[in-house]
Amino acid sequence: MLAELPHREIYWNVDQGKYLLYPLFLVAAVIFTVGVVRRVRMWRQGQTEQGLTGTGQWNKRVIRAAWDVFSQRLLLHEPGPGLFHFLLFWGFVFLFLGTLVVALDADLGISIISRGSSFYLFFTLVLNIFGTAAVLALLYMFTRRYLVRSDYLDRRGDDLLTLSWLLLILLSGHLLQALRLAALHPSWASWSFASYGLARLWWDARLEQLAVVHRWAWWGHLLLVMAWIAWLPYGKLWHIFTGPLNLLLRQDKPSGKITKMDLEDEEAEQFGVGELEHFTWKRLLDADACIRCGRCQQNCPAYLTGKTLNPKEIIQSIRGSMEEAYVARGRTAGQIRRLHGDWIGQDELWSCTTCLACVKNCPMGVEHLESIIGMRQHLTLMESAFPREAVAVFKGMENNGNPWAIGSGKRLDWAADLQLPTLAEEPEYEFLFWVGCAGSYDDRAMKVSRALVKIMRAAGVKFAVLGKEERCCGDSARRLGNEYLAQELIQRNVETLARYGVKRIVTTCPHGYNTFKNEYPDFGGNYQVWHHTELIAELLHAGRLRLAGNASRDVVYHDSCYLGRYNDVYAPPRLVLRAIPGLVLHEANRHGDKSFCCGAGGGRMWLEENQGTRINLARTGQLLASGAETIAVACPFCMTMLGDGLKDKELVEKHRVLDVAELVAASLTA
Repeated sequence: MLAELPHREIYWNVDQGKYLLYPLFLVAAVIFTVGVVRRVRMWRQGQTEQGLTGTGQWNKRVIRAAWDVFSQRLLLHEPGPGLFHFLLFWGFVFLFLGTLVVALDADLGISIISRGSSFYLFFTLVLNIFGTAAVLALLYMFTRRYLVRSDYLDRRGDDLLTLSWLLLILLSGHLLQALRLAALHPSWASWSFASYGLARLWWDARLEQLAVVHRWAWWGHLLLVMAWIAWLPYGKLWHIFTGPLNLLLRQDKPSGKITKMDLEDEEAEQFGVGELEHFTWKRLLDADACIRCGRCQQNCPAYLTGKTLNPKEIIQSIRGSMEEAYVARGRTAGQIRRLHGDWIGQDELWSCTTCLACVKNCPMGVEHLESIIGMRQHLTLMESAFPREAVAVFKGMENNGNPWAIGSGKRLDWAADLQLPTLAEEPEYEFLFWVGCAGSYDDRAMKVSRALVKIMRAAGVKFAVLGKEERCCGDSARRLGNEYLAQELIQRNVETLARYGVKRIVTTCPHGYNTFKNEYPDFGGNYQVWHHTELIAELLHAGRLRLAGNASRDVVYHDSCYLGRYNDVYAPPRLVLRAIPGLVLHEANRHGDKSFCCGAGGGRMWLEENQGTRINLARTGQLLASGAETIAVACPFCMTMLGDGLKDKELVEKHRVLDVAELVAASLTA
């Protein structure tokens, strides 16, 4: 009866081999363990990671990491490559489960597939489906890397070895199954469809011949698998462990948030990251988790416009420095390459716009900005090695509370005719309107401030401003590495807002919005923060605003990095624009979380751009390619950069850059 029912012959033709299988596995496990210990010791060259202590949220971390890993959602941000990695991942998951079922049956006597049962048909069909999917995925990866030759994919020896090794393991597995089917001629052979066609080639061969070939193939497959297990911590596939671990240990904080530095530590001799050992061990794990997939490189506006910065190479340089430092333990400092200068150049660090595209597109959860900002902090605080243009910016913030270095007494000149109430004069208010430095001093941004005032008054919103008591929010100073100046500005603002009991803030600047919302709580400033597009969307939803037709019919919206990728505010600006009668909203090819930076973030607003193509010109071209007449923005920095882009292209007569608030204000009915 057993022969008539579908089943698997465990250890067919290699029954004696099982006595060597386990010693081989033990050797592989020992080599694997040595490799793991070596990698962990490399990470421990870094400092303690404070963000992981006392969270009390490990259950959420595990669920989040498990979802990221098993759904492959981060990889699926790129649908083509993501889909095939999904197939490869789940192919090996099911093949591992199939191997586990065989082991349970063979070694623990838990008869699952060796005893005749219709379950075996389902078992073999599933394994054939996922095994075939894994083979197709590897063939796609070979094609993409070596035939299509995508420019952001490396072609190192490790890449070829990894793909070839995996493919050999899969194909030798199919070969083994084909030889077994050809020898035994089971009636259910066609259920193993992936191997059945190959088995037909040997269908009429002599059993003795098949047994010899099968035995050699079995040993070859076994040695391939055991060597692969031993090699895991030493090659590219190490990421199947470091990736999930890195995702598990991601800090529970808003994207791109800068960790508060303890500047009052009297024993501290170093601020920022000057040498490898100044990184935390989590940053070194970040570097070890990187698989060189190139998604950060593919989405980096600095790299794509010809700058020396390549976020992938930044992380790989940290990894290389980590490995070199570990191997060179005990040598003097002059005998190994320095992190700054040898591994990573200053131009690379200062080219970063902190747009967060690298972080958001990384399937391994690598936080590039943590490392880049840390190294900027060292250059600024310890070596004063920042771009020369930043000198005047820092001085203006320090002496006048704004990067324009204009006196605080002129903060409200833009509203001289509007009779705006200040907090000192108006104790009853719904919102503090944080005008910001650009909204107070930049001629173009002043018009946006006036537009928002008009909108809030039309909707009956009670608001007040700080006037001359308002100072820079500290965003640019922090991201240029000047943590000392940033904390001074932040602390003063927190004290001022506490004095007036401020609870709700609305601002037109995403940089101020992000800083108040996500970073001020570390300094005791806890507020409800609204971007002006969020407030306008809420006012429209509540029926507090009436809009008529607008002359600007064709509009393309540019997503600000600090509003979109940093804070996931994508819908409100679009809801507002679509609410304007007659306005037709277009989308650029790069929009939403794939939006392209304007070039002003990370303090780059104040720095010259001397390498490659200007980022603002590239972004302006992308937006104009949508066919829209008007570019809508929701950030004063974006307005400046894209406005300059139109000027450089000599298109100011044909196209305009307008803030969402300006479009709404122009559409208000009486």
